[in-house]
Amino acid sequence: MTVSSTTTKVSYSGDGSTAVFAYTFKIFDADELVVLTRVDATGVETTETLNTAYIVDGVENANGGNVTFKYNTGNPSDPNYSVTDYRPQTGETLVIKRILPLTQTTDYTPNDPFPAEVHEESLDKLTFMSQQQQEEIDRSFKFPETDTGTASIPTASVRASKYLGFDADGDVIAVEGTSSDITVSTYGQTLIDDADASAARATLGLGSVATLSSIPTANITDANVTTAKIADSAVTTAKINNAAVTSAKLASGLAFVAGMLMPYAGSSAPTGWLLCYGQSLSRTTYADLFTAIGTTYGSVDGDSFNVPDLRGRTIAGQDDMGGSSANRLTDQAGGLNGDTLGDTGGSETHTLTEAELASHTHSVPVGSVTGNTSTIFASSNDRTAVTSISTSGGTSGSKGSDTAHNNVQPTIILNYIIKT
Repeated sequence: MTVSSTTTKVSYSGDGSTAVFAYTFKIFDADELVVLTRVDATGVETTETLNTAYIVDGVENANGGNVTFKYNTGNPSDPNYSVTDYRPQTGETLVIKRILPLTQTTDYTPNDPFPAEVHEESLDKLTFMSQQQQEEIDRSFKFPETDTGTASIPTASVRASKYLGFDADGDVIAVEGTSSDITVSTYGQTLIDDADASAARATLGLGSVATLSSIPTANITDANVTTAKIADSAVTTAKINNAAVTSAKLASGLAFVAGMLMPYAGSSAPTGWLLCYGQSLSRTTYADLFTAIGTTYGSVDGDSFNVPDLRGRTIAGQDDMGGSSANRLTDQAGGLNGDTLGDTGGSETHTLTEAELASHTHSVPVGSVTGNTSTIFASSNDRTAVTSISTSGGTSGSKGSDTAHNNVQPTIILNYIIKT
């Protein structure tokens, strides 16, 4: 036969149901076909096994034949019956190609008639081998005809864990790089192929350099500018626009931290704050505040905690704040332990005891005094002496009462609020 086609392989896309795929070139034996399936998503290729995964017909047919994959046809007597489904699935590519052994098996016997048919078949095989090698050459890297570069690559020890690159002369060299997979998104590709910085800024939507010198507040992500990113003294009063610092921005946590407490002249707490009347709160809902104060001020169960109860109370600094006690409130009357954070004590009124009175005396008036006298005789003068005295009782008088006195200092009533 003549060989007029250079086709040596065919390719199909699997769909999970098609089992028969045609090949359009001549083969001399079924095992001269190599059947490959490739998973498109991963690039993993599998060489299928003849008579296990598929069968072949059309051997020695000039127009080729079919590769039929095995699957459960429902009839065990079918030649392509199998309990395993070998059909190419959706997302797989099928390649059928001819690979001949690179050998020559024709032997001419001297003085025999010329075997034209055998000779022609041998020529066909040689042509198929040439086509086979040409197909592989076509899939290789090639230098242009006019290029004088060398195709020699570095030795295995030199190129290990490196990439092939090109030096200033265009020759192949081994270059350093990472062996990790790096996935570049479609958007990333549009950035990589930008010719210059201006084009890159346009891709990123940043505009010109002049535009970048002034970034509107709306373009800055919340909490993206942290204290660590601001140089000392970099933010001056002159650099802050009028009315730029609002109550909402202060409440966002930039100026206050959970657990901070302060007097508040309003009747209800602002956003991010709570009134302090000893109420129970959820540890989950108010996690930051719970981290700050814990159960110091009480807890009704394992899922809640209380805030300080400042109703009708003043606040004093902890006696042992900093380590050692100043003993200004500790162990004083009123049941208050100044060394214990959250301890309460004191009273609105107080009744004085005798021990609390200042040292003093009283004048007691005498009602009347009476007495008897007698005369004492002596050699020269007589003397009169008092022989008995009697008195009637008197009182010093009574003042005051047992009523407790007011113990409240001059006071104005405000609310206390705590940062959540």
